Amino acid sequence: MVALAVAYRPLGDYMYRMYRVGSSARHLRAERVMYRVIGVNPDGQQSWVVYARSVLAFSAVSILFLYAFLRLQNHL
Repeated sequence: MVALAVAYRPLGDYMYRMYRVGSSARHLRAERVMYRVIGVNPDGQQSWVVYARSVLAFSAVSILFLYAFLRLQNHL
């Protein structure tokens, strides 16, 4: 509760700037570092084929994780 009380103002201001301004050409330093670490072009577009592949991969990993979790539940 204290973390929420401390973080709501800066987080709210950040979200306001991001959604009000939209996708601007200027990225924050932390965002640029994260983009560089994960190897993403922040200004690039994603085709529907890449999006569909990403959704299917995420779903497959989620199903496998859930299956493993249920099979190993007795041992955890």
